[in-house]
Amino acid sequence: MNELMSADPTKGLEGARLIDGASFKTALRNVSGSVSIVTSGRAPERHGLTVTAASSLSIDPSTVLVCVNKSAGAHDTIVRTGCFGWNLLTAGHVDLAQKFAGLDGSKGDIRFSEGSWAELVSGSPILIGSLCSFDCQVIGMHPVGTHTVFFGAVLGEVHQDHYEGLIYRHGRFAIPQVLPEAGR
Repeated sequence: MNELMSADPTKGLEGARLIDGASFKTALRNVSGSVSIVTSGRAPERHGLTVTAASSLSIDPSTVLVCVNKSAGAHDTIVRTGCFGWNLLTAGHVDLAQKFAGLDGSKGDIRFSEGSWAELVSGSPILIGSLCSFDCQVIGMHPVGTHTVFFGAVLGEVHQDHYEGLIYRHGRFAIPQVLPEAGR
């Protein structure tokens, strides 16, 4: 596993007045994000968390990135195992999203008591029935503030084309609405 090395992201900003975290968080509530569960580890030491900060990065080679808070149980498991699963949720997964966000107080492997889970190549938990899931090997990581950005080479994937994806905006779960195409 190669750790990406780059300059400190705040370098050159000395004396700059960055907005405060509360203002930034308030503004980010306007951004719609796909709701995902990032997973790692094997039973009985699986960990996972709900995230909206995850994205495809490159098609060739197939690469994704996920941003994980350093205080999350899954963070150190991803570092230790060198792999993770990125599971994008459907509209039917609201309860699971809340569970993996820790809203019921659960932590660690107990969060996997709901939903159906499988393994592909790396052994990271993959949610059966998700919109799509990617099984990834960590090829780089970059700490930024409270989070680490993990870069993953995609080893395997499963997907469903007939479900609505779950999004999060203004502190609420929602589904996207397809707009009519212009000129039709």
